[in-house]
Amino acid sequence: MKEYLKLIGFFNSFSDAELDDFSTIAEVVATREMEMIIRENEEGKGLYFVVRGDFEVVKKISGNKYKRLQRLDRGDFFGEMSILNDEKHSASVISRGQGILIFISKKAFHDLSTRNSRFTLKIMKELATILSQRLRHMNLKYGMSVAQLESRF
Repeated sequence: MKEYLKLIGFFNSFSDAELDDFSTIAEVVATREMEMIIRENEEGKGLYFVVRGDFEVVKKISGNKYKRLQRLDRGDFFGEMSILNDEKHSASVISRGQGILIFISKKAFHDLSTRNSRFTLKIMKELATILSQRLRHMNLKYGMSVAQLESRF
C-alpha cells in the first residue's frame, strides 16, 4: 500500500509513519474498462485516489448522453465531497481501462479523525489546497470565456 501512496503527489509531505497510519484505513481497488466508479446523484461512499489508469468525470446531459468534464490520471482524486459533506455526487466517474485506485470510506476517515485529529487535519488541509487550486483554474477559464463572448458583441 505504501508503495502506491508514494506514487501520488498528494502524499509527498507525509512521513512514513503517517503513510502507515493512512494505509490502515485505505483499500486498493482494481477497476475494469468502462466501469462506473461513482454515479451522479448517488450518495458518496468515500474518497478515491488514482494510482494507475485513465478515468473521466462525466455529467449526464440527457438520456444516455454524457459530457466529459475532466480527465483524471495518477495523483488525481475524486469523491472528496463525501468526506467534506453529505451531498450526492454532482457527476459520475468512469474508468477508461483497467486501473488501480486507493479508496478511503467515509466511515474509515471519520474513525481516523477521532483517533488522530492532527493527521486528519493534515489530510483536510491538503484537500483544501488542491480544491482551491481547482477553483482558481475554473475561475480563470470562466473569465476567459466571458471575455471571449463579450468581444463578439
